[in-house]
Amino acid sequence: MRRFFLLWAFMPILALAQSLDSLHIMIDAEATVPAPFVYNTFQDAVAHFRDGITVYINPGVYWIDDPDDATVRVGKNGREPFGMVVKCNRLHLIGKGEHPEDVVLASQRGQTQGAVGNFTMFDFWCNHLEVENLTMGNYCNVDLVYPKNPRFNRKKRSDAITQAHVGYVHGDSLIAKRVRFISRLNLNPLNGAKTSYYEDCHFECTDDALNGSAFYKHCTFDLYGQKPFWSTFGRGPLFIDCDFYVKGANHEMYFCKQGGPVTLIDCRYHAPSDSIYIGWTAYPQPWLRCYQNNFTLNGEPYLIGSRQPQNTLQPDYIGWIKDELTEAPFLGISQHEATLLTGRDTLRLSCSEHSDYVRWAPSNAITHGYQGYALLQPDNHGNVTVIPANYTDEIADFCIVARTRDDREAACHVLIKPSQLFPPTVIKPRLRIRQNQAVLEYSLNTKAEYDDSRITWYRGDIPVATSHVAPERVYTLQEAEKGHVLKAVLEPKQKRSDYGEPMTFQIKVKHTPKQERLETDFSQFYCDWQPVVAPGLWTVDGFKPADTAEYPWTFNSKKTMWEYGEGFNGAVGMGLLQAQRGARLMYTPAKRAYNNMSLTLDVDPTKTAGQGFGSATGQYMDICLKFDTKTLTGYGLRIIRTTKHAKAVDFYLVRYDQGQITPLTEPISSTCYRTNCTISLHFNGGLLSADVTTKTPQPIDSMLPHEVHLRANVEDNAFGGIHIQHTGSCGESTTMLHYLKAIWNP
Repeated sequence: MRRFFLLWAFMPILALAQSLDSLHIMIDAEATVPAPFVYNTFQDAVAHFRDGITVYINPGVYWIDDPDDATVRVGKNGREPFGMVVKCNRLHLIGKGEHPEDVVLASQRGQTQGAVGNFTMFDFWCNHLEVENLTMGNYCNVDLVYPKNPRFNRKKRSDAITQAHVGYVHGDSLIAKRVRFISRLNLNPLNGAKTSYYEDCHFECTDDALNGSAFYKHCTFDLYGQKPFWSTFGRGPLFIDCDFYVKGANHEMYFCKQGGPVTLIDCRYHAPSDSIYIGWTAYPQPWLRCYQNNFTLNGEPYLIGSRQPQNTLQPDYIGWIKDELTEAPFLGISQHEATLLTGRDTLRLSCSEHSDYVRWAPSNAITHGYQGYALLQPDNHGNVTVIPANYTDEIADFCIVARTRDDREAACHVLIKPSQLFPPTVIKPRLRIRQNQAVLEYSLNTKAEYDDSRITWYRGDIPVATSHVAPERVYTLQEAEKGHVLKAVLEPKQKRSDYGEPMTFQIKVKHTPKQERLETDFSQFYCDWQPVVAPGLWTVDGFKPADTAEYPWTFNSKKTMWEYGEGFNGAVGMGLLQAQRGARLMYTPAKRAYNNMSLTLDVDPTKTAGQGFGSATGQYMDICLKFDTKTLTGYGLRIIRTTKHAKAVDFYLVRYDQGQITPLTEPISSTCYRTNCTISLHFNGGLLSADVTTKTPQPIDSMLPHEVHLRANVEDNAFGGIHIQHTGSCGESTTMLHYLKAIWNP
């Protein structure tokens, strides 16, 4: 009986016995009889890889990284940690099961979940890699279900979705046929080759996941996020006969986070609602050009990116020649954006096609209605010279568009400024103090609405306020400014001029009221590095707290830590944003003892799903009151991303003592850290409390609380300072500060 069993177990090997050799090997987890060129594990086999090898893999689950090893994986040489690095010039992996699900190459680690960094199962260094009829999955946040043998099933490591990759390819080409790529965040289905081709493949992913320069044919995509591509700059991906399935509750879906070309031919989008909006990217640039042909949403024709229809091209020819296409249609242009000054600048544009194929006809190369703002001078080599001709007082904003005979397009978005004027003359300037405010009065020899001057306010030589949107002629005095010299530096400018020579005005502050409150919408906030800690001043700098020591990040003290500007994603309108990780703000009030205190802060996290920060790597924001800004002692609220939830953050009260943080309450996980979030802190008679709410509705798929209320009894102190510390990554992981109000002794 045993001899029969061994023979049966070895039959797959016997079937291939005659074809196995040093360039044709097999991996079979169930093989029990030693045989030449047959290995039980991927680890055993990889030591025998050589140029041009074909690897057959029998059904089974093959762990590329041991999921039961408690050792935390750490990357080397600044790269992410890898389950396996494979170096083989030409490599072909073939699953020998009946279905791709039968052969599974697996790992189960991700950022903060068994690894420090974005764990990646494979790092292939192959000039040519081909994979076929198998599954590659990082089951960190996905259950591994193996229908052929349930004993191989394995529960996911965590419900909190984190960065968990499949693999990278360093080389010329990747071909994947009948391959299932499974993960969630940052799938990376063998990204990186110069050319990548996927046929009859299946992808499961959230955001920042797919290969942005690949050809996808007859593929299916389960979209658990909102933006499967990080970016697709260059030619972009080509999809032919593909299906996209929306698995979440997003009302808006986009292909890219950072934008770039995308081409879809004979593709179908399947969503829970017909009213969903599908765009190329959330904030498309005017120059973006994407292509679609025969695209449907739930079976009905649909125009992608309809809010900016100039971004979408629908040439019929790409449907006719789809069987001949090997890459996305594309027309390259030498420059996508330019700012030109009339009377001074010119712009030369060229395209990637031969001159006979590119057209720069002025009648349709310039956005309709703006033909009079620029002159076009095409040459005989497919190039064009743009000469600005704006004789108005406003900046003209439009596109220069190149077209080919087969209706491909490329565009350059131009801002045409009117000719330069001299800086305006300042008339009757005067700095005076009126009702606890310093007021700089002046007029210009131009229309008042053209005043684009910059005013920077100083206490002595320390900057305390500046203009961001319009000239800030009024500065509200702080109690601590009594006895100091206040200066206003005016740099006169009108819309069509450069800044003129700065003019300085100063006045001594003789009287200030006792300050019981502080309010700001940050529109006057001075954002450059200001490290001085003194009464009445905002300290604007960077700091790396001791409790982030295990995470290797730094900031550049020669660059700004904060910036005032327009938000994006969940951050709406204008506000103050972190420019570098470790951004810190501290306000030191006038010298006296402070009793009760309240602090209100209105914020918009840029993240829209409620996770607040880039990852659970010591990324948090502390908001503190009753704070001594010199010793870093006081009380506050910590908002932190953890590994517990992918769409929520934790809140808990903390005590600062010489910069050391002690939690005062148990953490509460909540979904309220979203757009229109109000954070309120109160200290009243030794009771510290925090309340956090949002106007954004609660996610329908979450059972977590949608508001936070925390209380703790603490010791009194005489401090009255404010402290805001952000340790999160920046860009799309920032939190916009809209409004701050502090009240002392309420």
